Amino acid sequence: MALAPPNELISTQNALKRTAMAWASGARIDMTDTRKLRHRAAKLCHTHYHAGIPLYRKACQRANVHGTPDIDTILDELLLPDDIFKSYPNELLDLRDFDGMNAWVSSISTAELDFCTDGLETIDEWLAAVAEHGIRLVFSSGTSGHLSFVPRDDATWGALTELPFLYLPYALAERGMLPAWKSALLKLAPGRIEPSRFAGLVQRYGLRATDGFFFAFSGGNQGIQLAGQELGKLTRKSHYLYPRDISAAAVRSIVRGPKSAAETSLVQEFLDTTIGDKNANYERLLRALSDCARTGRRVMLFGTPALLLEACDAVRRSGLTLKLPKGSGISYGGGWKSFTGERLPEEELLTMLEHTFGVPRAALSESYSMTEINAVMPKCAHARYHIPPFLETAIFDEALVRKHGEDQVGILGVIDPFATSYPGFLLTGDNVSLTHRSCPCGLQGPQILEIARSPGKEVKGCGGIMAAVNA
Repeated sequence: MALAPPNELISTQNALKRTAMAWASGARIDMTDTRKLRHRAAKLCHTHYHAGIPLYRKACQRANVHGTPDIDTILDELLLPDDIFKSYPNELLDLRDFDGMNAWVSSISTAELDFCTDGLETIDEWLAAVAEHGIRLVFSSGTSGHLSFVPRDDATWGALTELPFLYLPYALAERGMLPAWKSALLKLAPGRIEPSRFAGLVQRYGLRATDGFFFAFSGGNQGIQLAGQELGKLTRKSHYLYPRDISAAAVRSIVRGPKSAAETSLVQEFLDTTIGDKNANYERLLRALSDCARTGRRVMLFGTPALLLEACDAVRRSGLTLKLPKGSGISYGGGWKSFTGERLPEEELLTMLEHTFGVPRAALSESYSMTEINAVMPKCAHARYHIPPFLETAIFDEALVRKHGEDQVGILGVIDPFATSYPGFLLTGDNVSLTHRSCPCGLQGPQILEIARSPGKEVKGCGGIMAAVNA
């Protein structure tokens, strides 16, 4: 069980949801009122965290923060490094000490996990058991193999799976990926439909005329894979490159090296799926994709840049000529690292996607997010990632001193008011270039221009995992 967020925080969150809908529709929102909403939510989150998260209480004690702090104090004293999500001793997993892992999750979240772990043999079995007790542990990994686990209760999981559908559909409509009548209805929604009902309608009808092709695993709790799975639920029919769950135990063993016969078996299964069966997997997807192109069914392709580049190569090797139907689109995210750990040239990928799938540049869309937050930042046609208005952001220098001004470069800090089962006051592992200047696309608020990992931070996600596979 987890401590439920207070009603006042829920009502403030709902006001921020309505603001996000209006913002995405192109309506002018009052930025001063929106800032006040964010700050009210942050203070309510502080009280909630202090009551239910032991780690956060310790952070307040170390910072000598008592009572309800103002927003400046939260930003300057109470942002926690995203390393908290992998702050457990690695030996706990090595020894299969899942009681110890339960105690760790309980220390960094509002959850109280005290169930019996006897008989649990693998990380994946433990993850499933934790989910049965109301907490979904979303994981990510990188070159160290030390997994991060982000604990989400029902409320925070609901935010993760609902929030993007309040504002991303407007970006799809802007790029011509929705029928005209759906785009027109979107414009009428803000102020007329409650956010939860609107998100439900989008999930039910938004992509029902679209077939989804996801260059990812069909199951499992790894960050970018989850995005594909949630999108797959919305499409008429979904096709996955890897039709199986991604195993946290396998990911950890791949990067660190297997330490037992059981781990060796998991690694082999992963390699069989991603490398041994690669050609068969691509042939299966390309047959279905070719059928959609032939019959005129619009499609959505989704994956990391590295996998989409690999898909282009698979099409080239197959000899197929594909021209996706009008209204089709390609979405990508998850970092620009290749399977060898090198940064992919963006223009090369975009040109390849246009040429391979016969889509215009406007049909290609990228978003920026991370496992630890419940926000997605869509990239507009002017190459800027737009920060939704419910997310408070700040930039810090290497000494963790907050920067000010219209243009800032440094470590990204966030306040996510929809993270209620874990501290949403975070210093991320990303270095960004952020501007508060107006964007030509018309969306209000700050934008991120460039993103890179902070010095000393490992490559996360598929880039780090597949770099280890190909090493």
